[in-house]
Amino acid sequence: MPPGFHISVFGKTTEPRMMVFSPGGVLLVSDTHDDKVLALPDPKHTGTAERVVTVAEGLRQPHGLAFHNGKLYVAETHQVQRFDWDEATLKASNGKVLAQLPTGGGHSTRTIVFHNGKMYVSAGSSCNICDEKDPRRATVLEFNDDGTGQKIFASGVRNTVGLAVNPKTNTIWGTNNERDNLGDDLPPEKINDLGSGGDFGWPACYGSRIPDPAGLGGGAKRCPNTIPPKVQIQAHSAPLGLAFYEGNMFPAEYKGDLFVALHGSWDRHIPTGYKIIRVRIDDKGEPKGVEDFITGWLRPGETKHGVWMGRPVGIVFGGDGSMYISDDSGGLIYRVTWSK
Repeated sequence: MPPGFHISVFGKTTEPRMMVFSPGGVLLVSDTHDDKVLALPDPKHTGTAERVVTVAEGLRQPHGLAFHNGKLYVAETHQVQRFDWDEATLKASNGKVLAQLPTGGGHSTRTIVFHNGKMYVSAGSSCNICDEKDPRRATVLEFNDDGTGQKIFASGVRNTVGLAVNPKTNTIWGTNNERDNLGDDLPPEKINDLGSGGDFGWPACYGSRIPDPAGLGGGAKRCPNTIPPKVQIQAHSAPLGLAFYEGNMFPAEYKGDLFVALHGSWDRHIPTGYKIIRVRIDDKGEPKGVEDFITGWLRPGETKHGVWMGRPVGIVFGGDGSMYISDDSGGLIYRVTWSK
């Protein structure tokens, strides 16, 4: 980590994925393995969770979490539910299904974010590369906040696991996991500015409008009209969660920058990823460089798979400006702080 930064274990669960803070400042996390949403309160602000509380259970692969108008929204693999939230007991109740989501095949996680009063939910592709039968796959879907008015907002995004609003551009940005079987270094992973929506190319194209040799999805004729990525990352890094820094704990030069969790490769001859990267963002909200922020979950020079020390998934910032990172391999949630 850069000088002055410190990392510690905040809490432990089975398979933590995405996180959100409640209106009262309690960290919630989805645990896809146990089909639960959990709360990890730290009422004395010690930097370590006091206990783990089950917020909701009996779900189906819960993943994305969001609060909107005081209600808790949970994106399961097949639906979005809205719950009443009790800050005193840390319990969600009176679940109501707002929207049905496409399911089956691969890429089962669903992520949720609210922006300008609308609800956005990502639904990854059902395959590595194919022409989808359900047009809602490999998309980010848009809804009214009550689940009505479903429409495709962004298409051609093979698997957008992370969604976050860039405060400088006032647009949703998303990570995108690209396809396999084009070698160790192709295609590059992406970070997209979803802007006002549109076509981002998959399966016809990869990278920045490069025709995919599979020749699917409209082929090379489609590529010039697709939206290019804002950032390209080493192939097979598996970017998942992302978050823009708006806090005051980190040094001033970090304000507005984007942090991305690279979950790590499973199919590259030399493993890559397993780290948190920093994307420097300029005053206009545009990327101007990528650098490592936290490494060490993969040992330097490691050539074997399955020996990682952890796999980062989600990133969220607390009210004090500290960073929280979920690790679904180690079953840990880390807290990152800075001090002179």
